[in-house]
Amino acid sequence: MMTKAEMITFFKSQYPMAQKEEEGWRFILNDDDIYVADTRLQLFDYPLGQSISALPTLTPRWFDSLRNEIFQYESSIPLFTTDGWGIEISTGWKVSESNLVLMAKMINDWVHKRCSEEFIAKELKDKYRAHNRRGTWPFIHIITCVLKGDVDKLQGYLDAFKRGDRMEFIPIIKQEYFERAIPLAEKYRSGELVSPIEF
Repeated sequence: MMTKAEMITFFKSQYPMAQKEEEGWRFILNDDDIYVADTRLQLFDYPLGQSISALPTLTPRWFDSLRNEIFQYESSIPLFTTDGWGIEISTGWKVSESNLVLMAKMINDWVHKRCSEEFIAKELKDKYRAHNRRGTWPFIHIITCVLKGDVDKLQGYLDAFKRGDRMEFIPIIKQEYFERAIPLAEKYRSGELVSPIEF
């Protein structure tokens, strides 16, 4: 049977930048001026065999800067993440090195696909449509409103929050986020700042 230590050793050979954290190992897939991407990996032992899953994330640097300005480092929100179990390979027996090689390829393909402007634009357009969803959606929605220069929408949210109406935003969204987002959105609306992606 593949052991967790063997899996970690393999992925350290693929991704030399790795950090041991409380919840396991975090492998840095890319960390430059353009974007940062990482993944966490898990190995599961089931009666019918082993499986391996990866939870990669990808965040453009411009998104990271805007996120930190609005949310003040309170939330490490990636632009892209996986749903549920993430990328998974299940075997009828045991995870082999060839499974690990395939997983590394699947992770790299996932990251590469999301680096394209077209893919990013589609994601931003989707998140701009609605605010009352779960997970990272509302955070990204606020960022899309800023990039669109949609001061009116953000002001509407802020006014509602001041009245005690949370407008179905998830509980961790705070009024101060809108207070910080509005001046930024005004800069995008005036053309002082320009969105790096058209959507």
